[in-house]
Amino acid sequence: MRTPRIDGSTARPTVRPGRPGRPGPRAFARSAARRFPAAARYLLLCLGTGLAALVGLCLLLVVLALCLVGVGLPLLPPALRLLRRSADFHRRRVGARLGGERLRTPYGDRLSLRDPVVGKDLLWLLAHGTAGTALCAGALTLCSHAFNWLTAPVWWQLLPDERGKIILLTVDSWPMAAAAALGGIGYAAVALAALPPLADLHARASGRLLVARPRVSLAHRVRELTTSRSEALDAHAAELRRIERDLHDGAQANLVAVSLRLGMIRRALDQRPEQAAALVDSTQLVAEQALESLRTLVRGIHPPLLADRGLAEAVRSLAARCAVPTRVELHNSEASAGRSADQSADPPPRAPAAAEAAAYFVVSEALANVARHSGARTALVRLRITTAAIAVRVEDDGRGGAVEGAGSGLPGLRRRAAAFDGTTRLSSPPGGPTILEVEIPCGS
Repeated sequence: MRTPRIDGSTARPTVRPGRPGRPGPRAFARSAARRFPAAARYLLLCLGTGLAALVGLCLLLVVLALCLVGVGLPLLPPALRLLRRSADFHRRRVGARLGGERLRTPYGDRLSLRDPVVGKDLLWLLAHGTAGTALCAGALTLCSHAFNWLTAPVWWQLLPDERGKIILLTVDSWPMAAAAALGGIGYAAVALAALPPLADLHARASGRLLVARPRVSLAHRVRELTTSRSEALDAHAAELRRIERDLHDGAQANLVAVSLRLGMIRRALDQRPEQAAALVDSTQLVAEQALESLRTLVRGIHPPLLADRGLAEAVRSLAARCAVPTRVELHNSEASAGRSADQSADPPPRAPAAAEAAAYFVVSEALANVARHSGARTALVRLRITTAAIAVRVEDDGRGGAVEGAGSGLPGLRRRAAAFDGTTRLSSPPGGPTILEVEIPCGS
């Protein structure tokens, strides 16, 4: 803002020379110190996995060599699955390092060496085991040198046999020990400044190798859409068959019984009027059963509570009716993370009706599986509703060992989520806990 002079003119503000927006030394030091622990943890983790990648690369080469003579063919699919899990693990770590973005790579229906994505994973394994390991080792060596030099005054007295083993400096007196400590401060400053950029460099390079090329993603996207369309049609046909079966076995059978009893009542009125009252009572009972069957059928198609009150209330109702004591946690946004459904102050946003119905039936089937198969004492439903997606997590403390098929209903859950281009993840080791995670996009 210009300042008015006495004579009525305005004076331009004084602009000091320099580079605006550039942080000063103190701000840079504070930022580096704040980012250093996360960068050190990331590089230490990558150093360990990089050494494991070198071992895995050697073993994979052995398996490929054995495949040439046919012996290694049974070992190739497990090796490729292990490679995929390792790559997925690093996608999560790299995504977290790059600001929380999710790195996704489309794999084919069957893992094979012909899949371009598997080829990129192999290239990442080679780069991570060689250049990545060297980068992490070099960065962490700065921390090791800083520690050695800073502690020179301590071990110079406690460990006299180690004298002279510090790099580039022989410590044999207190002045030399003080000089080593000053050198350690320099090493520490370099480590504080260098580790965060090196960790970011490693993450960006890994991200480029762990994400498929656009044309590969497009081809896989076409396959995904074709599969999801087929699964949606199968799920729709199965739903129609279920509705037809429920109508035939429930309401239709009861209505036929009502029709027969009305005929009996008409004949009783002509021949035995004293029996008419009992027949009317039994006919009313059958009619009420038919009405209840229709209500159950309607709730199975689209529950009225879901339409009137929303997904959160409908899930609470499911949890209250579950045979296993179930707690519900609702997370509407990042601000409400960590608060339970009863503690959430803001009302949850309403997702599209189809997405809400899919999430409702996912929770319903999951809780039915918990009650029938898990042997759990308690269960937990975490529900996150945003404008972008609905995330459902159902966890129980049962015996674990859940697999798709065997009457568990999990294939139906996966098909229902896939119809919305959603994802389904199941973790159920023997002994538990069983964790089912389903994410359903809302199309916004």
